[in-house]
Amino acid sequence: MDKDAEGFSAEQLRRWKHDHEVMIAEVRQQGWSRSIELLRSNQMAPVVAREIISLIEDRRALWACFNAEFPDRVRGSLDDLRYRLTSLRGKCAAGGPLDSVIAALGKTIRHFFDTVEQYNLTTLRCDSRDPDWRAFETALKALRKSVAYQISALADSYAIPLQGELADCLPRYDSPSEPSIDHH
Repeated sequence: MDKDAEGFSAEQLRRWKHDHEVMIAEVRQQGWSRSIELLRSNQMAPVVAREIISLIEDRRALWACFNAEFPDRVRGSLDDLRYRLTSLRGKCAAGGPLDSVIAALGKTIRHFFDTVEQYNLTTLRCDSRDPDWRAFETALKALRKSVAYQISALADSYAIPLQGELADCLPRYDSPSEPSIDHH
């Protein structure tokens, strides 16, 4: 019997039971040495998920008003984020869900860099009349939207509450069929 005062939803309890049964089946099939690795990776998963979310929440490039952005700082921040995410992959089971999340985030960031590589981000500044700025802003909006969906799904999967300014920018569903994202 669960003595937790907050309680857990039936869906959460079923998910935990299913995850546990899947893990035990893998342990039986993979043998003892592989089972230790599986147990460690499953124990680390919530910790790694929190680390991923913390890294994203700490990036103002993903939530600051566009007119406050300096493209070169955005590039530096995203480079650092990619580096830190890559280092977290060592804590994940290869090919596992968190490994896939990190790979997808890295791919999203690389796509942003590919999109803006033709612009001089060192000198580019907010100017709605400048086509280079508009292209940068469009690419950054797309990056933010993609990261927001990925982080929302990750947070939901591990029941991790999102905080700070980034939480205000995450997808909100105004109607059953149409998500919206607030980017200030």
